[in-house]
Amino acid sequence: MEEKPPVTVIAYSRDKFTSRKLSDVREALSIKGYDVVWINIDTVSLIRELKEALGIHEVLVRDFKRGSGRPGVRVFPDYLFVLLHQIYETEGGLKRERIGLLLRGNLVVTVQEIPGDVFDPIRESIREGEGLFRERGADYLLFALLEAIVQNYVPIIERISSKMEELEARILGRGDKTVLHRIHGIRREILFMRRTVFPLLEAFRKLQLEGEKFFAEDTKPCMEELHDHVMEVLEILEGQRELANSLVELYYSTISMKTNDIIRILTVVSTIFIPLTFITGLYGMNFRYMPELYWRYSYPAVLLLMLGIAVGMLAYFRRKGWI
Repeated sequence: MEEKPPVTVIAYSRDKFTSRKLSDVREALSIKGYDVVWINIDTVSLIRELKEALGIHEVLVRDFKRGSGRPGVRVFPDYLFVLLHQIYETEGGLKRERIGLLLRGNLVVTVQEIPGDVFDPIRESIREGEGLFRERGADYLLFALLEAIVQNYVPIIERISSKMEELEARILGRGDKTVLHRIHGIRREILFMRRTVFPLLEAFRKLQLEGEKFFAEDTKPCMEELHDHVMEVLEILEGQRELANSLVELYYSTISMKTNDIIRILTVVSTIFIPLTFITGLYGMNFRYMPELYWRYSYPAVLLLMLGIAVGMLAYFRRKGWI
């Protein structure tokens, strides 16, 4: 099966549009005559070629290739670079992928570790001429790409909330040990999300302050909105973290209540059998001079006595609300 070209170019103006799939970065950079050119690279292997073609700083290559690269913004005299993470849900949990976005004049470059992203609605809007993309510049496209990444966090957070609601119902129902395991798994996912999103506050604030010259006046409010959106995501995550902690407390409270119920029942049973054990022990001593042993109805009388004691104690416990 033939591999897809790793470079995709979308170039557009108010009245024209083109989309191409290429294998060479320099060929993609040679496309001219459009107000905005967006180059998406689906492999890290071409970042060195991108550096040589654009003359970008070596530190950007190191930032992107570093496995634990922290999200951030680097501002240079004629371009800026944003590094952050996309998050995906997999069968084994959450997974994140680094993505770099470069803005230089009318050029926007996105570099990803693997193919696949959350930008398809943007591509469709540009292709169909919807929204403001054809009327705005490359700075607005950069904002839209950043917004799409942040927006993708929201459905993941909503699914985490749904999982916690399901677990809460299970805790109130059975409260088995698998529930506690799943709660701890959700807490790890929330922490994973928070570690990914929190650095964006500093990155987007720096983008607003130091990268101000790269954005048109009508795009600057959008960047402020982007920063506020990250704050909202973090507030939701904080609420989810508190809810996850409360689920753990609810689990242990439920287990404690069930344990107390079991102990109460066992205590009632033990209490009932104490006098019965005393009676059976008394008449099991086999002393020679026990007149009632020779009484014809002594056996059924003792059984009725024991039954009366048990029923009487059960009635008393029930009236007291102990059972």
